[in-house]
Amino acid sequence: MNRSIAILGAGPVGLEAALAAAGEGWSFKVYEMADDVAGNVRLWRHVQLFTPWSMSVSPRVRARLVELGQEPPDGSTCPTGGELVERVFEPLATIPELADSFRFGTRVLEISRDGLLKNDEIGTGVRGAHPFRLLVRDGGGRERVEEADIVLDCTGTYDNPNSLGLGGIPAPGERDGEEYITRQIPDVRASLLDGDAPGWGGLRILLVGAGHSAQTVARDLCDVVEHVPGTQVTWAIRNAELTFGAVAEDSLPSRHALTRRARALAFGPDTPFDVRLGRSVHALEASAAGIDVALRTQDGAIEQVVVDRIISMTGSVGDARMYRQLQVHECYATSGPMKLAASLLASSSTDCLTQESQGAESLKNPEPDFYILGSKSYGRNATFLLRVGWEQVDEVFSLLRASVKPV
Repeated sequence: MNRSIAILGAGPVGLEAALAAAGEGWSFKVYEMADDVAGNVRLWRHVQLFTPWSMSVSPRVRARLVELGQEPPDGSTCPTGGELVERVFEPLATIPELADSFRFGTRVLEISRDGLLKNDEIGTGVRGAHPFRLLVRDGGGRERVEEADIVLDCTGTYDNPNSLGLGGIPAPGERDGEEYITRQIPDVRASLLDGDAPGWGGLRILLVGAGHSAQTVARDLCDVVEHVPGTQVTWAIRNAELTFGAVAEDSLPSRHALTRRARALAFGPDTPFDVRLGRSVHALEASAAGIDVALRTQDGAIEQVVVDRIISMTGSVGDARMYRQLQVHECYATSGPMKLAASLLASSSTDCLTQESQGAESLKNPEPDFYILGSKSYGRNATFLLRVGWEQVDEVFSLLRASVKPV
């Protein structure tokens, strides 16, 4: 019996899965909400990766590019997101075995089993005999249903940012103030190079967060503060004591340099920022003077700051709403698939370079033939490495080969 595969997302892991499916000769479609491949990567095209070319292109992709007569990028230089798109993902999108599989401008809204609810056929194995029912919306807003026998969710986390407010829920006024909040890494230095680019100079800016994304924004805002008089940056950091993800004897020079710079900006005597350690966003409200933001200290005191824009770098997590009618066992702490989350929690590794795949069994869900791959599979665990995503694809296809007949 022939079976079809729905691959959700045409990012690094989704494209890897598509190449694997094509190599097996199986029927598949790739659903991508953007108008081209790697839509999320394009949103941070100006950001440089920590990992070099040698770690950013999979063996499968390298081999296919060579077959196409192209020289795969390699070496110790760290590419930007834009370079990764232009030199790797865009060429892949044109190869014959993939080109006809893409459904661009199409977002998968929800997934179910045909004729079954979430609580039907618990643990019986019957669910696997019912095809998946995918509710999708195209770029024109039209909705339709498509079916698949196997679903690989490779949608990532970047387009589903966490809330700005204290405790991870929206702060009062946050929803109403959305137009003043930026939730993806902005190219704040663009206006310094291109006078026609939207500028951040001369504004009062509140930066919230302390992860590598927030550190990247803080580093870049330094240039804006230096070159554009009147630029003011308040940096609110939830934890008063933190390491900024620094790794002892870090083998990634770019990451090491960023964490060092972040520590200097947060704790150094010459920082150009108004640094508020141990503060979280309690509430915000638009006023004639700007955005009135109430910051709460760890002992409960409230401080007021008035800003023009807020950059919320509070992390992101995969969207689980699309599979709420499926039997997916999620971790209560990380929101990742339970088996994988348990393995990751047990490993206690905090450096992405030490991550290893946890094996094919960790990718299985109670829902037959439904797999979450890539950064979304790690939930709130921030140590995902692309290499792990490639290994996950190999492991899932080893499972599928045992049960799926090629078309």
